[in-house]
Amino acid sequence: MNRFNESYHKFYASIMKQFTSNIAFTMLLLTHSIFFTIAFAAVNKNKSSTIKVYQLQYQETEPGVDAYKVRMLVSKRYIRIDTLGDNSGYIIFDGKKNIIYSLSHFDRRILVINPKNGAKNKPADNLNIHPVIEYMPLVNAPKVAGKTIYNYRVFSGKNKNRQTCMTIQLVKGLLPAVTRILKKYQQLISAQQVVMLKNTIKSVQTPCYLIDQIFNAGLYYDKGLPIQEWHSNQQTKILLGYKQLNVDAKLFDLPASYSRFSIPVTN
Repeated sequence: MNRFNESYHKFYASIMKQFTSNIAFTMLLLTHSIFFTIAFAAVNKNKSSTIKVYQLQYQETEPGVDAYKVRMLVSKRYIRIDTLGDNSGYIIFDGKKNIIYSLSHFDRRILVINPKNGAKNKPADNLNIHPVIEYMPLVNAPKVAGKTIYNYRVFSGKNKNRQTCMTIQLVKGLLPAVTRILKKYQQLISAQQVVMLKNTIKSVQTPCYLIDQIFNAGLYYDKGLPIQEWHSNQQTKILLGYKQLNVDAKLFDLPASYSRFSIPVTN
């Protein structure tokens, strides 16, 4: 029992002892008690309806599209992703259920991404891809939150004709609780991509496409928080800033009236 509750009940008990013979006053106190009980419950409800998150804001680019900003709200269990200025929908990742929900207000539908067929994030031997990782500190780069920036680069192999599949600058050890759930999210994206690979034409399945777009299990998140990314499909991502704040827990809700569907996978 907190101090407010304890003090109030002591006050209530002392008044009731003095005025038990006064029916009118007793009724007044009873009404007063009900009011404070409801008010106190409302305060507690309001407290429990907020959730502590890290807000990360990015600028992203991709071919044929103007640069746009993306906001991520990351809690211990959830991620919510919004494209700023676009109110057509949002993405929710539930880390406890390991499910991604992509919501569209336009057709009032929710795409459910939840590959349960044991999809693996490691390439099969017959694909003949052998990524090579280069990881080194950027000694001349300024520190972020007192931590060193590292360059994480993935190549398509060891030979002289190898290609760069992704280049990521990350801050070692920054926001470990955030990077843990971001890795889970990326692993689920990868698992879904693995399931869908059989629907992708062979000519598209280059080594970098497979390494970066399909079997990218987010291993870089084990090192730290990415602040700048370049990927083989020419998509880029720059972290503009982050902060911790409390937000309404309803931001992670899904409309009950929206229908749900999954992408069918052909055998």
